Amino acid sequence: MLWGSLDACYIAWYCVSSWRAGRRPYFSDLEATWHLLEQHGSASIAMVSLSWLLQLSVLVSCVLFLCQTRMARLLGLAQTPFRLCFLLPSIPLLLAAPLLPKLGMAVLGLVIFSEALKAWSLWRIA
Repeated sequence: MLWGSLDACYIAWYCVSSWRAGRRPYFSDLEATWHLLEQHGSASIAMVSLSWLLQLSVLVSCVLFLCQTRMARLLGLAQTPFRLCFLLPSIPLLLAAPLLPKLGMAVLGLVIFSEALKAWSLWRIA
């Protein structure tokens, strides 16, 4: 339930940030993705696809965690390498860390720690 609530907080943060910037959450980013693919060609398809897959999986895992299904744990574990690759922490409070100057590598360490904590807790329960 905790991880589903944290996923819901991330989704809310993402939507509010988009709205405040005058964009429509997900739709504006999808449009920007198409422009990126036009500019960079097929070289960026893999990264863009994995990024969108992660975003979709966060939406799905939020629902699954809140419904307390076993599949949520497996999806949460599968997300771990992608969350590390794209620096998308499971603890949304860490998203505010770049606003604090001079944290540098500490942010990376906190993201790694948060993902290790999540993976450990999900592995222990699964």
